[in-house]
Amino acid sequence: MAEMRGCDLVVEYLIREKVPYLFGYAGHGAVGLLDGVFDRQDEIKVIFPRIETAAGYMADAYYRARGEPVAVYTSTGPGPMLLTAAMANAFYDSSAFVAITGQVATTQYDSGALQEEYRHFQADFPSMAKVITKRSFQAHSVRDLAKFLPKAFKLARTGRPGPVQLDVPYDLWVRSGDVEVPEPSERSEMLQWRTPGSPEAVERALDMLLSARRPLILSGGGVICSDATAELLAFAEHVNVPVYTSFMGKGGLSARHPLHLGVAGCWGEYPAQEAARNADVILAIGARFSDIHCSSWLPGYTYNIPPTKLIHIDIDPQEIGRNYPTELGIIGDAREVLKQLLTLAERKGAKREHSPWNEQVEAYKQEWSNFIEPEKASDAVPIDPRRVIGDLRAVAPDDTLMITDTGNHQCWVEQYWDVYEPRAMFTPGGFAGMGFGTYGVLGVKLARPDRPAVCVTSDGSWMMFPGAVATAVEHDIPVVWVLLNNYTIGVIRDLQRFYMDGREVGTSFMKQSTGELWNPDFAKMAEAMGAGAATVEHPADLSSALETAFASGKPYLVEVKVNRDTPVPLIGTWHFDPIPQAEPTFGRAHPFGA
Repeated sequence: MAEMRGCDLVVEYLIREKVPYLFGYAGHGAVGLLDGVFDRQDEIKVIFPRIETAAGYMADAYYRARGEPVAVYTSTGPGPMLLTAAMANAFYDSSAFVAITGQVATTQYDSGALQEEYRHFQADFPSMAKVITKRSFQAHSVRDLAKFLPKAFKLARTGRPGPVQLDVPYDLWVRSGDVEVPEPSERSEMLQWRTPGSPEAVERALDMLLSARRPLILSGGGVICSDATAELLAFAEHVNVPVYTSFMGKGGLSARHPLHLGVAGCWGEYPAQEAARNADVILAIGARFSDIHCSSWLPGYTYNIPPTKLIHIDIDPQEIGRNYPTELGIIGDAREVLKQLLTLAERKGAKREHSPWNEQVEAYKQEWSNFIEPEKASDAVPIDPRRVIGDLRAVAPDDTLMITDTGNHQCWVEQYWDVYEPRAMFTPGGFAGMGFGTYGVLGVKLARPDRPAVCVTSDGSWMMFPGAVATAVEHDIPVVWVLLNNYTIGVIRDLQRFYMDGREVGTSFMKQSTGELWNPDFAKMAEAMGAGAATVEHPADLSSALETAFASGKPYLVEVKVNRDTPVPLIGTWHFDPIPQAEPTFGRAHPFGA
């Protein structure tokens, strides 16, 4: 074995893992790593957004679009701290990247050196990372780097995906060790983690589904994580059972498929919601039944479990039965269990005939269409946000990759943006980090450069991370941002006005001296950073502005002045105990027997 610097070992390993990009931000704790990259830039490209959080968001979105993890680097202290929001966002949405964070030199442990976390334990950033990663490693030698890197990538990509952190004291970048660069296949590729379910449990699940009068299949984000959408389609078609999704699972079945019902949840789609309320058996695959999806678990709004019988399939046993009692829980990989179900159904010749239940869900779909279509054609000024999403879906190619930030715009996309294939819709779910889409769209485009990529965002989220435009221009990443400007943190203003009897404070952007609603000129900001830009105030101008943005071949911002008082249709509810919940604006809550 030859003597090798730590930085050279890490870079060589990343290249062997076929990692095309390093996203991060330089600091004294990362200088040594970047020295190892200098002569290898034709094999691994450094892209440095203007803040570490953004590097994590880009890596998270890259994984969601491609299913392969990339690496993120930071310096010490504030760098890893700023990355934590993105690490948590990925962790709670089962997305993966490997975070290589800087640490003070091993010779400086417990000295209180610049940016050391030392007041409770020396070099203690891993204590912060442990609740937002699958695993945190801290290297103390160059040999440790060779030992931990394969483990980090194995953990990130296998089972339930998630971010993994490797803490590296900056002296290890330039220290040498008598080590060999490990081959990724030793740990990452040979692990057979796709475990099937118990055959007896799978047979029972199939029998329950086929004997139900009102069966449903719930496709969660785990179906997409597992690349199980082809198996989902084949099984759903074979047994003729309607499919609905969580927001994280949107795209699990094409919106054009006759069995597709849409997203259930408080800001979901009525056909999915109404079907979930009335189902007698639900086969749920890779879903965690969060409060947003389940209308805060209040009976009658999204679910009536029980008496609805729940069959819950998940690779992570702690998610099964977390929020609802299960009639049957199956631990297993989504793709493998769906294969088992299909094989068994084919062997038994089991298939449901078209039934009154199929006719009923078709009626739900027609009711929803009659409700949402008029808003897509609204000529109101200020512009109705639903008109924006409608025009955007009409203009954007079918294969457009859509990513959102957090807020009302996210809910309008949930309800009004149709998705026709998996890994084409991305949104922050469990941790709901603002700015995820603004910067994440760059990661999406780098992951799938052959596809158009658009972020729907808002003035609140975009202003947290406007440097995304500068990064896109610097690195020639042609993406489109559609920014809904309503001069407010809209979703919070809506909640505030409901819970505070029409009062609001701290949620509208305005000049405090005059009370005048105010925001920067977003189009001029984007143009100043070298991007194309347009501001739209009349609905008749929407389509042409969007067409120009997609055809421009460069980073492009379309700011749209929208009505700040347009509510998101509430299909279920969201409960802040002990304040009474809001009631649906379309449909109604109805527990079984009511």
